Amino acid sequence: MKPPVACSGDALPEEPHHRDANSLSTEDLRSEMVRYGIPAHESVPNTLVILQKKFDDEFALHMAHYTKFMERYKRKKNQSELEAKMATDAAADAAALDDHPKIRLLVESIQANETDATLIVRGLNDATARAVLRALCFNHSVLSLDLAQNNLGESVVRDLARLIRTNKRLASLDLGSNRLNSRCLADVASALAENAVLTALSLECNPITVHGNTSDLSGFESFCGYIANTTTLQSLNLFRTGLNIEAGRILAKSLLFNESIYAMELGCNAMTDKEMEVIGVQMAENRQLHDEIAAKLFHTKQAIEAQAQAKAAEHALERLKIETDEWHKANAAERRAQHEIDRAADAKRREADDARLRKAAYDREMERRLQAEEARLKAEAKAKKKKK
Repeated sequence: MKPPVACSGDALPEEPHHRDANSLSTEDLRSEMVRYGIPAHESVPNTLVILQKKFDDEFALHMAHYTKFMERYKRKKNQSELEAKMATDAAADAAALDDHPKIRLLVESIQANETDATLIVRGLNDATARAVLRALCFNHSVLSLDLAQNNLGESVVRDLARLIRTNKRLASLDLGSNRLNSRCLADVASALAENAVLTALSLECNPITVHGNTSDLSGFESFCGYIANTTTLQSLNLFRTGLNIEAGRILAKSLLFNESIYAMELGCNAMTDKEMEVIGVQMAENRQLHDEIAAKLFHTKQAIEAQAQAKAAEHALERLKIETDEWHKANAAERRAQHEIDRAADAKRREADDARLRKAAYDREMERRLQAEEARLKAEAKAKKKKK
């Protein structure tokens, strides 16, 4: 058995077959003994054990090659399919936006992260909604998104779910007054299970408990599974969403495991007072827990700020001390430099004074000699006159 090799075209190698030594005929057994170099004097049971070990090792090796090849093939295929889908989506978005220049400008600003933190979008159809949802997947400027009253339904829920899975900045999402049914809610719930940033969600006036004309709580059950496990969602609006008695029981049960949701709107539904009471008690407990956590966080924040201020004051004092020391050192250096300058100036001045005094003494000496010479000459002249 040879390892699988890449095949041309779309053909794939066959999956390796795990051979069984016990199923070999006598002739095949002898042939395999020769192929694997098993001595002929071995007993049949020993031969079968040795041969089966060879088969097992060979199968493991070939299976590893096959698995590696198939993984590489699937990655390449998935990449090709993803690239093809992205190209198809881009073409569909471009076509959808050709007739809606305002939506095109909105999509461009979303892609460039140039929107306000709160974004309200109205007037979408299925095609433009998909374009907007796809653009929002990797946006990080929008923190609160309002897509209410856009008639969103099954045709866009895949892109809506992808947005919820992918976007890591969106904290508030309003999907009120759309056509999100039970099947849509199942997709949304699956996406929400992978989201750890959303804190507020509105599904107001959506038929989330029906599919077509039939009551269907499967999507709502999936959504309540998300509610039971979420630790980030704090506000949920289910006003006028067709919740009946059974839906109320499912919701009340899921909230027993939830500690994060403390604000919930359930008006205009058909739940019983019992479920509403259970939900109300849980909301009160969650609000108290939220307030305690908020107070603890507030005090912790204050303590951290006080520590930061004390640290900043300590750093400022230390910096002032350093600056003062540096100032004194700079002044000392400046004084030393000035002292050297003054000493050099004094030396230069003394040297100048000495030179001046030496010159004055020299001038006086020269003047004295000149006067003496003049006196001598006069005396000689006077003596000559007397001799005559």
